[in-house]
Amino acid sequence: MNQGQTKRYRQAEQLIKQEKWGPAGDILDALVEETADPAATRQLVRVLYKDHQYVQALSNVLDEPTLFYQDESSASLAVKILVQNQRFMLARLFVANAPKEWQTDLVKMIQTGEQAAQTKYHQTIQQRLKTFYHLGDGSLMEQRQRLEEAYALPLESFILGTRFVLRDPFVHYLIKADIIESLRKLKVDTQLDYLWIDNQEYQVNPAKLPAQNDVSAVKAVRQIIKDQLGNQDAINFQMANQQFDLQLMFLFPRATNVITDPTEWADFLLATLNGHEINDDTAVGRWQRRLMTLISTLAQAGK
Repeated sequence: MNQGQTKRYRQAEQLIKQEKWGPAGDILDALVEETADPAATRQLVRVLYKDHQYVQALSNVLDEPTLFYQDESSASLAVKILVQNQRFMLARLFVANAPKEWQTDLVKMIQTGEQAAQTKYHQTIQQRLKTFYHLGDGSLMEQRQRLEEAYALPLESFILGTRFVLRDPFVHYLIKADIIESLRKLKVDTQLDYLWIDNQEYQVNPAKLPAQNDVSAVKAVRQIIKDQLGNQDAINFQMANQQFDLQLMFLFPRATNVITDPTEWADFLLATLNGHEINDDTAVGRWQRRLMTLISTLAQAGK
């Protein structure tokens, strides 16, 4: 902030001390618009919360949640706002990325909010759960919207809906992968059945899943791509990694079961990018072909 903006920021701080939330918020809102200053953003959210403008406060938190990892007080404020707006799953995912020493107290805040909501907003939660059950209705875009709405559910209700959604053949697999990944981040220790891209059912315990990029086979493929293209062809290097990222979206959480030979996998992927025909006579070739089909229909699925 320049000198004039700093002066206005101090004026806002004086107004906050006088609990004049409206005038303070007006100044801070303008400063955030002009400067995108993190401190001004956090202060604006505090003022909005104090002024009971919970929806507007939520919008600011969701725009840049990482700004609220600055200190425990800011993280606590973000959680209060998420809970106030009944965004319980989002609150838990926010806490999952916070420093571990803060997490116990922050999770207790969420649990308290969930318990209160189960009593006060029982019918609303039940309606959200019913909508979650019918996630498979509609296009990929519509399914994503319904999943976003489901993140307002308390964890227990979300898991209940998940048990049905993961086995629904009409739910797009990328939606299922997003759900499993969210539960992995939350270290949800429970056994879940899910219908995968090969139309077979498997079981997974999210708490025991590694992050996709920590899987040894995944790291090996990335290293081969880097060795072959990293210092020679920046454009193809980027394209190869993007294609591999798309493949991994569909392979999650079974990449290890499919990529049994990272060298062969990388060779096929790079050959395909170079316009070579895929040999369907091998297991890797068949998988690459299947993934190409899934990826090519992704844009159509979103309509």
